Amino acid sequence: MGNPAVQAMNGTIWVFAGILIVWVLVQSFLFWRLVMSFNNKFNLVSKEEISSAIQTGATAAIGPSLNSIVVCLTLIAMVGSATAFMRCGVIGAPGWELLMANTAAATAGVNFEDAGFNEGVFTFAIFCMVLASAPYFINTMITLKPLDMAAAKATESGAKITFTSYMADGAMYGLLSYSLLNNYKGPASIAAIVGAAIGYLCWSKLSEGKKGMGAYSLAVGMLCGMLFGQVCATILG
Repeated sequence: MGNPAVQAMNGTIWVFAGILIVWVLVQSFLFWRLVMSFNNKFNLVSKEEISSAIQTGATAAIGPSLNSIVVCLTLIAMVGSATAFMRCGVIGAPGWELLMANTAAATAGVNFEDAGFNEGVFTFAIFCMVLASAPYFINTMITLKPLDMAAAKATESGAKITFTSYMADGAMYGLLSYSLLNNYKGPASIAAIVGAAIGYLCWSKLSEGKKGMGAYSLAVGMLCGMLFGQVCATILG
């Protein structure tokens, strides 16, 4: 049975959570339409490249999303379904939200299971979760423009070697590596890394010259990594 304060406010929060998520979806649609209009005007990338990017992005989200789902279940038990949906639907980092919720409750001198966790403390926890995300937006405002200028400068100069084209892939693989090391411990971690590398390299080699297959290299690598890690963990007990 959940906390009475969370249960009492859950229905009201669902109303505002629904409004917020709808607004996020509208923003996403407007951003997508703007991007596609800009690309149609200047022909920066082809339709094939767009399709490949969508496939790669979708497969890259598999690993982190599985971890997020597990943590989100804990978040739902603590702050209710509406708050979890509202926060994860906007930020998508349940681990961070869980940490902020616990920090807020501890600052108020209570735990989520205590009788002293009332509507006021719950409201305080929600505000803490929301305001704690501000650094993400501040960082975005500070870093995006310089990176965009660096990419444009590299393109204009015609440089054959530039780091900007590798930043997105580097960030993605860094995130996946961090997630892997954070969730696997001991020999299973090494087995998962080796398995992922083998699967990725083998699929990349097999997909050379075959249209569309290369976009699934990351997904195959992730599946091989999870398989190798699980087999190793099972064998070692």
